[in-house]
Amino acid sequence: MLKTLKKLGVCLLMLALILCLASCGGGKAKDVDISALGNDLVASAAFTDDMSQYPVAESVAVGLYRYDPSEVESCVMYANASTGEEIFLAKAASADAAKNVSALCQQRVSDQKAVLESYVPEAIPRLDSAIVTVSGQTVIFVVANDAAAAQAVVDGYLK
Repeated sequence: MLKTLKKLGVCLLMLALILCLASCGGGKAKDVDISALGNDLVASAAFTDDMSQYPVAESVAVGLYRYDPSEVESCVMYANASTGEEIFLAKAASADAAKNVSALCQQRVSDQKAVLESYVPEAIPRLDSAIVTVSGQTVIFVVANDAAAAQAVVDGYLK
């Protein structure tokens, strides 16, 4: 019985150690230069068209994503309405604001599916593969023809 209790105590101690290490792991979220990331995404082969032809003003992005302007310090956006492809990168005012904006990106996927399903049905698989990532105060949202290629560009900035 004593031997079993010792084993249980050791297992509990190991579990507590693992949980402590897991909660401390990962370090600080990487600060992402959204302008550079935007340029690299635009230059990638992930999109059906040259996305540099489709820049979107920040004032328009506020309306499309319906975020509180006080929650976003800056953003970069490109959108091709004929393919449903988008790049939206935002530097949020805080980590909590980034989570809020990320949720709005998820809502954007749903909204776009409803709008595009009737006249750009080929956009639906792209939307199903949308990239929505938060790293600290940075929100990354990409809808690309080749999601894996876009993800590779994003991963290069997050590592």
